[in-house]
Amino acid sequence: MSGRRIVESMKEAVAIARGELPETDYRVYIPERVDVKAIRNRLGLSQASFAASFGLSLYTLRNWEQGKRQPEHAARAYLKVIEKAPETVKNALASSVQ
Repeated sequence: MSGRRIVESMKEAVAIARGELPETDYRVYIPERVDVKAIRNRLGLSQASFAASFGLSLYTLRNWEQGKRQPEHAARAYLKVIEKAPETVKNALASSVQ
């Protein structure tokens, strides 16, 4: 995904959040459950590395993986983005550090 497409997507997300786009213009699917451990294993990362790479609490990650807690709506969406485009997420997070 190009930088231009990321910026366009972010602008669209802001418009959606502000209620400026009718719901018929977009469709969002957030799964009820996300297999966090499977995502992390596919990326070949330890719990500590995964948490650090994506700005997550190690304690929270462990609770998700052990089934003690479930990720909430926004966290599930974020985890799906990590699953589909981990390098894009890493790049976006790294570029925000000034």
